[in-house]
Amino acid sequence: MDELSSISGILLSLIEEKMSSSPSIFNLWFNEFKLASLTDDKAVFTTPSAIKKNILSTKYLTLISSSLEEAIGFPLEVSIVTTEEFLSPEKKTEVKAAPTIAPYFERTDNVKDDEDEDERIISESISSPTSKRTLLDDYTFDNFVEGSSNKFAKAACYAVANEPNTYNPLFIYGNSGLGKTHLLYAVINHMKKNHPGINIVYKKCESFLDELIRAIRNGSTTSFKEKYRSCDVLLIDDIQFLAGKEQTQEEFFHTFSALYESDKQIILTSDRPPKEIKPLEDRLRTRFEGGLLADVQPPSFELRIAIIKQKADAMGLSVSNDLVEYMAERLQNNIRQIEGVLKRIYAVYSLTSAEVTKEKIDEVISIIDPGNIPTDALIEKILSSVSKAYGVPTEQMKSKKRTDTVANARHVAIYLIKHETELTLKEIGAIFGRDYSTVISSIDKVEKSIKTVNNYEAEINRLLKEIKGQ
Repeated sequence: MDELSSISGILLSLIEEKMSSSPSIFNLWFNEFKLASLTDDKAVFTTPSAIKKNILSTKYLTLISSSLEEAIGFPLEVSIVTTEEFLSPEKKTEVKAAPTIAPYFERTDNVKDDEDEDERIISESISSPTSKRTLLDDYTFDNFVEGSSNKFAKAACYAVANEPNTYNPLFIYGNSGLGKTHLLYAVINHMKKNHPGINIVYKKCESFLDELIRAIRNGSTTSFKEKYRSCDVLLIDDIQFLAGKEQTQEEFFHTFSALYESDKQIILTSDRPPKEIKPLEDRLRTRFEGGLLADVQPPSFELRIAIIKQKADAMGLSVSNDLVEYMAERLQNNIRQIEGVLKRIYAVYSLTSAEVTKEKIDEVISIIDPGNIPTDALIEKILSSVSKAYGVPTEQMKSKKRTDTVANARHVAIYLIKHETELTLKEIGAIFGRDYSTVISSIDKVEKSIKTVNNYEAEINRLLKEIKGQ
């Protein structure tokens, strides 16, 4: 891989990480976005179409510029041209350099409108079997890694994609980053292929809310209702955002009823089951629960290994089985976290050809998830923090010394290790040369002091924050 491609890979990984809450938006605008030229003072990027060039130059230039600086270590002027303009300089029009505007993370009203426009384009794309291919099409059932934690949800989605109205509504729930949106896109892509002409509408719940508010404000509620009540398939992501929105719940109830009574397919995702979405009208809750509920659980150790291997292979990243297992042990939260770590490792690997090592994995994980520390390192950090706080050397905490000062520090260290790791009582005891009964006694003493001694709990919490780097 040449140097420009390597830098492009790092840059896109950084941008995708920053846009992790809107993966479909990233896929839409940054598909085929490439670094074409790099000099001492300027970076030129290409994109296939004039529309993408305009959007990237006006909406995302600050994000691109800051991410490029992060990738290469120094700032450069950024220009974006179409691929045709780059290959035929005589056709090149004026290119915008990075303006001084609000940073990407400073959300403004027009930024939200931009996302709504992006989502409109996505909706048009997924409802048209002849639309131009985007990275959205890469989310399929075939590349969804299946395990015991998501097998039922995948099977339910596949059944609905093959035969709409098999389960209606289909309600998928689970924590963020576990693949719910991937399943929605897989349903969309499968339906586009097998049911030509089907009218599919996909929307994030927050955008549905914003669109309804604008429709009311502009007096266009009739067209709003027509859009949502005339589709064949309605997919709403993150339906939990309906909670507390009385007017939106009212409109969604009527939309839901109209579609349901017409045997139109409804698929909803949420970070929690219907009974836990509060406040939510009972009539909506009962309708959500009237179909099929499918939960997606955090991936098991075996599934995390399978996901890491599949995604590493897809990237052309060589990782030994031992390191794959090590990553699977460290990365337990969600699939999105695994993807973020692998992409950053790949970016470093492709630029430097450096070997993937445990140390490099630890370094990347500490960036993606600062609180995720290897057990051995976490124990050392706990001992160091307690030693500093109580003025007791680590060696004394591990010794047979029983003065009040040393014993108190030892009790706190044992308590924190039990609180922050998954070590057994016996394993914790081995660190201090004590048996498990002594460990239990130390934990009990700290827990009692938290309840009875003034400011003791605050001191423990302060230590916890220091250990977690907060």
